[in-house]
Amino acid sequence: MIQIPVEPKLTEYLHQKAAVRKIPIHASFELTPVCNMACRMCYVRMDRKTQESIAPLRSAAEWLALAEEMKEQGLLFILLTGGEPFTHPEFREIVSGLQRKGFIVSVNTNGTMIDEAAVEWLKKTPPSRFNITLYGASDETYARLCGKPDGFTRVTRAIRLLKEAGMTVKISVSATPHNAEDLEAIFAYCRENRLLVQGTSYMFPSMRRDETCVGRNDRFTPEEAAYYSAKIVTLLNGEEAFLKRVEAGELPAPVGDPDENCTPDREGEGEGMRCRAGSCSGWVTWNGRLTICGMIPDPDAPDVFEQGFAGAWKQLTAKAAAIRLPAACRECPLKEECHPCAAMSYTETGEYGKVPEYRCRMTHAYRAQALRLAEEIRNKAGEIR
Repeated sequence: MIQIPVEPKLTEYLHQKAAVRKIPIHASFELTPVCNMACRMCYVRMDRKTQESIAPLRSAAEWLALAEEMKEQGLLFILLTGGEPFTHPEFREIVSGLQRKGFIVSVNTNGTMIDEAAVEWLKKTPPSRFNITLYGASDETYARLCGKPDGFTRVTRAIRLLKEAGMTVKISVSATPHNAEDLEAIFAYCRENRLLVQGTSYMFPSMRRDETCVGRNDRFTPEEAAYYSAKIVTLLNGEEAFLKRVEAGELPAPVGDPDENCTPDREGEGEGMRCRAGSCSGWVTWNGRLTICGMIPDPDAPDVFEQGFAGAWKQLTAKAAAIRLPAACRECPLKEECHPCAAMSYTETGEYGKVPEYRCRMTHAYRAQALRLAEEIRNKAGEIR
């Protein structure tokens, strides 16, 4: 069995308490939209020329000053993300500065820019965790999906170097039509290297990159996504465990369960937001907008660098509290398997209150696709015997 990331009880407790009191204990700092890869399904990626035509990147001094301002409101956990955060020209100063201020810092990265020199300076102020997405099990797959012909070689070197330096690495796996054939090899690599790993076959529509992409991305059909969701369950827990659950009439739940922090229902309306976004966490975009979620485009979000954090946070919590998910989802018997969220509804339909049809179809298809996979596993075992 592969090690699946589990949030420490203390961290979970702190977030739950903060959510009730609307204390911003966690923030994602999207340092840059620029990335050295070009993944087909990315929701935000820009090249540097496009980024510069829109706005300059915020400096290390600005990010550190913002963090200090947010600290006064309760900020403790910071996720540095992008784009690829290592492309920010002052990334080193940002990481070390946040560490000196006492924040618990984690980093989202594709891993391809982490070499021996990077690890040497990271050793001085190591982040609490590196979250690395493993997009394939070969350089050929990285070339096809990410436009990075040596991507697998680079990222596996980074993982080895980070682990040798005693740093924590968590692997994320994004299953798409362009890397599906690599899934077994990806999870085998994670098992052999004793890595924390989680995976998903659901890709949000890329509205941050292109607001016309409502309900669209380079991804599976809903039925294919359901099949590969079941496939990921087997790769995480083992085929034997999967079959036992299926044969007992207990289908293993789909992966991708978001954090639950549902706000109270209002009569005749859908549920409030089911995650921590806008209650104890916020997302600061590369150009300074304080938003509920990194997946959702919000050009009207307050500029936290210009307006200041305290006022921007009040606006954000009010906006999040007003959001209601689709009323139809509230009564759906598959709600706890689907886990519909505000970002799904908005990016799939352009509105918070509409049913995200793609996700709905994916959830309803899961049972049949899990049974199909179980039959394939039995047939394969019979052929081997």
